[in-house]
Formats: sequence, C-alpha cells, structure tokens
Amino acid sequence: MTVATVTGARLWHGLDDVPAGFGPCAVTIGVFDGVHRGHVRVIERAVAVGLGRGLPTVLVTFDPHPARVVGPPRDTAALSTPGRRAELAGELGVDAVLVLPFTAELAGTCPDDFVRRVLVDALDAHAVIVGSDFRFGARGAGDVATLAELGQRHGFTADGVDLLSPEGVRCSSTQVRTCLATGDVAGAARVLGRPHRVEGRLAGGVLAVPPGTAVPAPGRYPAAITRLDARVCVEVVVGAGGAIRLAGGPAGDGVVSLDFLPEGAR
Repeated sequence: MTVATVTGARLWHGLDDVPAGFGPCAVTIGVFDGVHRGHVRVIERAVAVGLGRGLPTVLVTFDPHPARVVGPPRDTAALSTPGRRAELAGELGVDAVLVLPFTAELAGTCPDDFVRRVLVDALDAHAVIVGSDFRFGARGAGDVATLAELGQRHGFTADGVDLLSPEGVRCSSTQVRTCLATGDVAGAARVLGRPHRVEGRLAGGVLAVPPGTAVPAPGRYPAAITRLDARVCVEVVVGAGGAIRLAGGPAGDGVVSLDFLPEGAR
C-alpha cells in the first residue's frame, strides 16, 4: 500500500490502496488535468454535497491521460502530475484522491462494471458529481444520464456540472495547451486560475521535467522557482524540444517547481 497525504488529502494509487470498508462518500470523477477553473467548479460542488450530507469527498482521476491509451492521437501533454492534482484538490476541501492507472483493460470496462467496481464496491459512493460532458466505460458508452440510471440501481445520486469559470466562460485543458503552444502563458493562467506549473529536477541551471510535460513554446519567460519553502523569481529560456534553462537566478541542484508568470505578476 502506497498511501500518501498531500495538503490534507490522502492519495491512493489504485483500488487496492482504498481502505477496506471505506465509505460512504461523495465522489467526483474525471481526468482533472490542470485542475482549471472549470474543474474547480465541479470539485467545489462535490465538496459542498459531501459537507451537506456529512460525507468525505473523494476525487477519482486517471494516469496516464486516457487519450494516450485509446482514441486518435492528440495533444495530451500533462498539465499536472497526479500529486499536484491531489495537492490542489486538497486545498479545495477534498479528503482523498484515488489515482486509477488507465490501461487497455480499464478502457474496455463497460459502464456497469466500472460503477460496480469503483463507485460501489471500493468507495461506497452515495453521491457522484462529474462534468456535464463526462464519458466513461468502453468506447465512452456511458454519460451523465447513464450514471444517474446506474445510481438509481446502486443507491447513489448523480449530477453533471458545466465546466465554467466564475464569469460563465467554458474552460478546458485543451485551451490551456493551445495557449502554451503559442507562448501565451497569461492566457493559460486565466483558464487555470493560477500560473502554469511544471515540476522537475534542477541541475546545472537546467530543469529536467518528466517526458510529456506541457511547456510553453520556445522563448524567454518570467518565472518563479520554489524549492522547499523558498520562492525566487527568475527568467527562464525554453528551447526547442521543451528544454528549460535558467537565465541567471539561484544556483544549486534539487527538486523544484517552476511557475510561468504572466508579465507583471512577480
């Protein structure tokens, strides 16, 4: 069992990490890549439902991105790690985050079996809140209506929430990736509700991030590096292929996070 705690949220990797007899709870399900402002609306609704019913809230996410396993090729550069998603979810009041490995086997699971294995047997869900465009099960056969129908059978309520910002603008992870691909870090921050962050290991002034991480287009950007509790503003240069180099700034090696700052945000 590899249970961790991140900003108050327990982090479970796979169904075997869920404690025996856990539940009942409120659940929200989705990739939540980036945890943008639309995702925040869904998560906050789930937390509110959980608090209203006296239930803990569990966020279920997937790793890797499902589109890397099934469907036509498209940009799935990671906007956040599962650990970062858990950190952000914990700040919003989520009690636990369950990361399901997205495999070909899981992709082929029918909606009824997914609900039974994950929501009923593992989590004892009494309320399920998802984005209004949520799809699940083999070939995306299940939607919010399917979830509600299965909920009647298994004893949970199901609701869909539009992925909107507080201003009523629809948000998506695709928008964030599109902004980053053109070097518009301010636009990405507007959709996310905060600067885009990458995490990696700094060595010799070069930040190595995991393969498949979303980084801005080549160029020079203001940024902030956080190591332990110390935050330092720097400038970075993103090169071809996504290499990130500090243009001056703190020396030293180690694991850091780096926020790409909109101009004037220092």
